[in-house]
Amino acid sequence: MKRVFVDTSALLTLLDRSDSRHDAARVCLQGLADAELVTHGYVVAESLAVVRRRFGVDGATTLLDDILPAIEVIPVDAVVHTAALARYRASLPSGTSFVDNVSFEVMARDAIEMAFAFDADFISAGIAVIPVGT
Repeated sequence: MKRVFVDTSALLTLLDRSDSRHDAARVCLQGLADAELVTHGYVVAESLAVVRRRFGVDGATTLLDDILPAIEVIPVDAVVHTAALARYRASLPSGTSFVDNVSFEVMARDAIEMAFAFDADFISAGIAVIPVGT
């Protein structure tokens, strides 16, 4: 089964009906029904913080109850955390976030080659992104 990493940008787009990419995100998610969707706890924390601020409690409960149960949350160990910190520090002053650097390290560690993301930093890192053309 194909493993696909799910980024914060995809989760936010799925929840934001006013986002011009919302319908594409929903279609993409439906097309991933046979894939194993994975993310890590830092993406969950980042997503919950942003969703609560942008969409309130209803958005947070939708994320918690309707979206996250379909996604395996894999752990970030100390080795990955430390490598991501080093990668983040080395990338400054670029705009690549610490959470994205953790994502890149997790994907490398677990040999995950594709991400469901609307974040250009994934493309810049050489990661195959779906939906294509984001």
